[in-house]
Amino acid sequence: MKVIRPFDMASAMLVSTSAVETNAEYNAATTYALDARCTMASTMRTYQCIQGPNTGHTPNTSPLWWTDIGPSNKWAMFDSQVSTTTTAPLTLTVTVATGLIDTVALVGVVAQTAQVVVRDGPGGPIVYDSTLSFVGDIPTDWYSYFFYDETSPRSIGIYENIPPYLTANVTVTLTSGTDAELGAMLFGLTSQIGTAEHGATAGIIDYSRKTTSAAGVTTFEQRAYSKRLSVNLVLDRTEMNRVQRLLYGLRATPAVWIASEDTTLEEAGIVYGFYRDFTATIAYPNYTLYSLEIEGLI
Repeated sequence: MKVIRPFDMASAMLVSTSAVETNAEYNAATTYALDARCTMASTMRTYQCIQGPNTGHTPNTSPLWWTDIGPSNKWAMFDSQVSTTTTAPLTLTVTVATGLIDTVALVGVVAQTAQVVVRDGPGGPIVYDSTLSFVGDIPTDWYSYFFYDETSPRSIGIYENIPPYLTANVTVTLTSGTDAELGAMLFGLTSQIGTAEHGATAGIIDYSRKTTSAAGVTTFEQRAYSKRLSVNLVLDRTEMNRVQRLLYGLRATPAVWIASEDTTLEEAGIVYGFYRDFTATIAYPNYTLYSLEIEGLI
């Protein structure tokens, strides 16, 4: 099993993006009406006016006049949530000066293809180029080919074995027939934390709500969900201290957890989230057993 601890994204690292803001930049001379929206490049957030007329009240320091409703379109892919997405018509292209990395993870992809190109410095030679398809599953029989409507498109892409260059510039290009969307773009270094045993369990936590009225009528409100993964690991005793220190440092920290190299288990075996609990059992002279509980982010 592997874990990718994403590096923190700073505004100076964003070289270019084809995403545009859906709301105008805040202007102190503008009078904003109730429910008007604006963005602030300095905070990378979007704000909504909660009383008007509103003039000269800076959004990030005036909570009586503005409410923070989330990241701006350009920066939604770099926050900790998958449900906030960066969108662009047809093609979304983003270049980030990441520095030393060996893995890029794309989560919440809505596109036909996603290409990752890594250069050694701005405009430098290409050292990595990989494209993944996100169009959906290939039918396995004739009945599915003619009658099965659900294509089950993939939403996660992991780009591994990137040569670690100190001056790496990563360009991600999503191509779609409509709007291209990306929930999270993550990059960092991969660490091995053991070998996953058979018998891992995967599922979801559903935040939907069921309500039954006094007349006995039941209605459903579909909401978001988060993934769950429970896995048992086998680890060489010589690696125990390193892995425990790594897990201590990942407390309450979003990361990408990859339980299996089997691509057919992609949706079940890859989770972007945090670990809720881990327990080590020193059961054998040469090996340590771990149990790990991971909860995904919405």
